[in-house]
Amino acid sequence: MRRRLLLPALPMLPALLLAACTGTGPPPLSDDEMQRRLGDAAPYLRFYAGLDALETSGDPVTVLQIGDSHTANDAFSGRMRELLQAHFGNGGRGILPPGIPFRTYRPAQVTVTALDWTVVSSFSYGRSGPFGITGLRQHADMVAEMTLTARESGDLAHVWAEALVQPGGGMLSLQADTGAITEVTTGGATGPEVPQRSVWIDLAAGIEARSVTLRSRGDGPVDVLAWGADAATSGLRYGNLGTIGATINLLSRWDQGLVAAEMERLRPALLLVAFGSNEGYDDTVDPKTYGRTYAAAIQALRRAAPDAAITLMGPPDGTRRARAGRPGEACPADDAVQNGSTWVIPPRLAMVRAEQRRVAGTNGCDFWDWAEAMGGACSINRWAAATPPMAAPDHLHLLTAGYRATAEQLFRHILRGYGQYRIVRAVA
Repeated sequence: MRRRLLLPALPMLPALLLAACTGTGPPPLSDDEMQRRLGDAAPYLRFYAGLDALETSGDPVTVLQIGDSHTANDAFSGRMRELLQAHFGNGGRGILPPGIPFRTYRPAQVTVTALDWTVVSSFSYGRSGPFGITGLRQHADMVAEMTLTARESGDLAHVWAEALVQPGGGMLSLQADTGAITEVTTGGATGPEVPQRSVWIDLAAGIEARSVTLRSRGDGPVDVLAWGADAATSGLRYGNLGTIGATINLLSRWDQGLVAAEMERLRPALLLVAFGSNEGYDDTVDPKTYGRTYAAAIQALRRAAPDAAITLMGPPDGTRRARAGRPGEACPADDAVQNGSTWVIPPRLAMVRAEQRRVAGTNGCDFWDWAEAMGGACSINRWAAATPPMAAPDHLHLLTAGYRATAEQLFRHILRGYGQYRIVRAVA
């Protein structure tokens, strides 16, 4: 059941209602004025407008998180999904990377099985594109299948998949366990004068379906770029697309035409961009080069999804074992030594956060400092030593409890602004 956000009492409400009834109320506020009144929450204006439309008219809202291993691990995004859907309704799982992108893949709300597909990842140097927003393809030359199974009834009311169009491309079918089936060919012309494009296959599986299988017929090569599922009820969808080991450079390997077409179909109201840990641990990263690369990637996402609010998530706090000849800033004495090892701060982490914060400010994005939410520099040492631990022994990744706790902080940060938006709308 969807819960509406409770707002504080408004002393002027009777007068406002009277003005509304008599038609004498002021005209709606412009976006510029709304942003001025929202203050620090201004970057979320378009997202808040989407949430408001969802609550008043049932229009679905899509949130999309893109990042590295912190995103590939669905603990953080899974908690965000739970909290947002508890308030605004479960609109379904939304977009997923196709098949099983890596061995430890454990998506929330659904289970996935796959047989006879080969992963082609944009993270692997030398792998030829094109790639879309998931950053990978699942390739098959012969018969292959992948199955999506929902954990709740009604979550597979609409299932879809996206495949690359290519010469001699084979047939794909989507079939629900209820018997409903549809198919599409992936064959089509490509070449220097023909932009890369994809084809979509859609199945209205119905609320009775618990699993849907995507199959290649084996009559030609097939490359699946993405798939996803929407629920029977209106609400919020939250997709997480993470690549283990990735940096912001990953986005430069994606086909911008494909990404733009995917964004047009998905229409995300909020993009969460969560890179930076891997850059922060790389002592060779140049600050000026990183800042330009990061800004270019964010601007490309803005062009592909011009109607989306964008949150730039700084990397979580992290430390590494001190080693002779490797730079590192010392942690306070109480946090420095654990299990016989001395832990220091990788010197590029602070630079990465500073550049991301700067890019957020110059591109109308919000910057959320994940490390600050944990307690600042070297807090991960305390999280790793806690009972039970909230961070992994590598002092780079969090454990499920840590991801969920920090997700709750971001959720409260976003929802505080939405409460302010509702007040501004009510008194405008």
